[in-house]
Amino acid sequence: MNHKAQFDLARKTIYWMIAGVIITAVVFSFAVVIAQYKNNLTKIPPELDAELIALRFVNLPECFAYLDSETNSLHPGVIDLAKFTNEQMLKCYRTDAQTGIKTLNFRMRLKGLNQEVATNYYFNQDDFTLFKEVLVKSSSESSDLVPDLLIIYVQEKI
Repeated sequence: MNHKAQFDLARKTIYWMIAGVIITAVVFSFAVVIAQYKNNLTKIPPELDAELIALRFVNLPECFAYLDSETNSLHPGVIDLAKFTNEQMLKCYRTDAQTGIKTLNFRMRLKGLNQEVATNYYFNQDDFTLFKEVLVKSSSESSDLVPDLLIIYVQEKI
């Protein structure tokens, strides 16, 4: 065997080792790019998640929605001011003691009446704000509904 053939064999071996490493890196990089693209396509924006959770505050009788005791009918979008308390908020949306800071937390304020409630792990860190036009029933004796703006401050997962 001559020296030129040995050199040619060594050269081809080194070339294919380097080419194998480069081809493997390109394939892995392409797989990572495809996975990130797929994750970005299926990612739910936090605003949508917060909006869907916030619907419970004005639409469920367990939260702040007005429930007529005489007719037993629910009035979604109407807030019972007697229920607009921190205690009712804890019954409606309570975050877990261990994972409470890892979930969405809310602070809500009725602009016209200047009343406010918050979840148990809300730390006055407003990441974004939602607005809902609502009606407020101030007392059970009165049938008056007062229009107001419910400002929902959202604290994202920490």
